[in-house]
Amino acid sequence: MRSLIHRAFPELLIASLFAAAEVSGQTAAPYAEIDPRAVSYVGPGRDAAHDLPGTEIKIGLIVPLQGPREAEGKALQVAAQLAVDDEAAIPFPHHRRLALVVRDESGPWGRASSEIVRLVFEDRAVALLTSAEGGTAHLAEQVGNKIGIPILTLSSDATTTQINLPWIFRLGPTDAAEARAFARDIYDQRKLSHIVLVTEENHDGRVGGEEFEKAAQHFRASNPPARVAFSTSPSSFETLAGQIAALHPEALVLWTGPESAAALMPSLSETLPAIPIYLCSKAAQSFGEAGPGERCRTCPASAATGGVWTVSPAPTASADREAFERKYRQRAGVGPSATAAEAYDAVRLLAAALRESGPNRARLRDALVKQPTFSGVAGPIAFDGAGNNQAEVKLVPLP
Repeated sequence: MRSLIHRAFPELLIASLFAAAEVSGQTAAPYAEIDPRAVSYVGPGRDAAHDLPGTEIKIGLIVPLQGPREAEGKALQVAAQLAVDDEAAIPFPHHRRLALVVRDESGPWGRASSEIVRLVFEDRAVALLTSAEGGTAHLAEQVGNKIGIPILTLSSDATTTQINLPWIFRLGPTDAAEARAFARDIYDQRKLSHIVLVTEENHDGRVGGEEFEKAAQHFRASNPPARVAFSTSPSSFETLAGQIAALHPEALVLWTGPESAAALMPSLSETLPAIPIYLCSKAAQSFGEAGPGERCRTCPASAATGGVWTVSPAPTASADREAFERKYRQRAGVGPSATAAEAYDAVRLLAAALRESGPNRARLRDALVKQPTFSGVAGPIAFDGAGNNQAEVKLVPLP
């Protein structure tokens, strides 16, 4: 019995700490931000004694695999597995091979914490990749800092990289970058004034909504955006869409999850067919690809239309992008979202770093820091010292 308790203690301790963190769900603005150049790791773990054993080098993926966000999780899983399969064409040193281990973040309270811990201790993943869910990203970064394991996240929450943790790397644009892109188009380009901001009453909705309100002030909006906040499970999305339409907006900004955006958009497109609608990157996961072959926002043909818009890194048309889209469609039956493309890039980036570091978490972290600009199918990836992707983002249309 004592041996069993001893083996289970790290998991129970960390799971209890993160379950408590899930309760608060509060994100306060930092008093100051760390100089990105000052973030480093000088601790132990780089010697061969800390190499993970076995011929499989495992990448852990924590995504929703059931419930209302199931489609989001399955899309990321397809993209990540596709990257693993593509990497198999180039053998790793010492006859090792890359493998994907997937755990489910959805379910009852505390589930994500426990599954993250299992990826680290039971599956012995060399690195973790999280979904766009901000809460899960924060849980994973706490594990990364306590245990010493690289975390790559698709979350747009900038606070993940603002507290001097050397193990976190964020691939997508921040909420602030997304908000500025929307506000620039709304207030500076289109000269609109009556905007409705629709947010979900959760961590990501609150943070994103606040960033858009700041961006509206920055671009000197004549009127502050009218915010409509709703619970994750409203009684009727049609009723909610009617309430939004009754405000007679000139443009809509949605800071919601993909499942809520998918439920709202049919009614919004019917009641407000002529106005532009802007979806945060998380909401846009419910739509297909928005890639380099599609029309750009600055083209005259699109300037007079409403349309549905999101932000994305600036990919260029390439054979790699075309091959990814083709293979993803063959497996999923639909085109990839921008976030799915980011998941594919995350695994390919990890593979490139692992070929240099071997199956060692600390050396992998060092290799990620030293990686030059990575040309991904979703756009370039160039981390600063704090793990922020500095690649440019732009406004792109959704189908």
